[in-house]
Amino acid sequence: MFERYTEKARRVIFFSRYEASQFGASQIEAEHILLGLLREDKNLTARFFHRSHANLELIRKEIENRTVMRDRISSQIDLPLSDGAKRALSFAAEESDLLGNRHIGTEHLLLGLLREENSIAAEVLYERGLRLSDIRKDLARQVYTEQRLVDTTQELPLDAAHPADVGEWWTQQLSEACIDAGLFTQDELLGEFAHVASLRQFKADTEALLRMLAAKGLVNPQHMLKLVFDLRDEKKLAEFIEKLRQL
Repeated sequence: MFERYTEKARRVIFFSRYEASQFGASQIEAEHILLGLLREDKNLTARFFHRSHANLELIRKEIENRTVMRDRISSQIDLPLSDGAKRALSFAAEESDLLGNRHIGTEHLLLGLLREENSIAAEVLYERGLRLSDIRKDLARQVYTEQRLVDTTQELPLDAAHPADVGEWWTQQLSEACIDAGLFTQDELLGEFAHVASLRQFKADTEALLRMLAAKGLVNPQHMLKLVFDLRDEKKLAEFIEKLRQL
């Protein structure tokens, strides 16, 4: 199950087992994974949490107040994952695929915990201002930036014209003019770049359909990635289709 996990992500699971044992829990819950995440990846928490909101002990106290504490059990016991924890890890794998990553890292685990909405972990994260859409956009922007860096550093023959050079030139000129005119901010533009790059992880027909729905005002362009995942659920797909029929 954990073949694609980075070393850090695997240590998160290890620490989550320890945290569950300290709570006397019979299963590893999503909140134990959150505590393992906070314990393992300080860089991630510094990136997405306000400094005062990432205190491990304070969050552990909050979780203690929301759960039934039992006698501690041996950390050597191999506790199973709860259904909620399994869903969070499954969501993490989907988020990795969405971003076009081969690995599953701590950043994907964070997204998975946020998507498991009916959990103490999601409640704690939400109360600290973390939002699924914001973190997705930030990570997608990072993927896009890294890919652009790879693309621009690839060697080309000296006498070969790069077709993208002309496009990059006029895009840069027009972007700067639009920003100067106050049509949108640089962050908004980068966010849209990242959004488009993420959508292109799907097939062309999927992207085309979503964009046509957005053009008709039936889909919020900022929520198209979430819609892709939601419509994989048969019930949500049926509800969406019924909504369209009632227009």
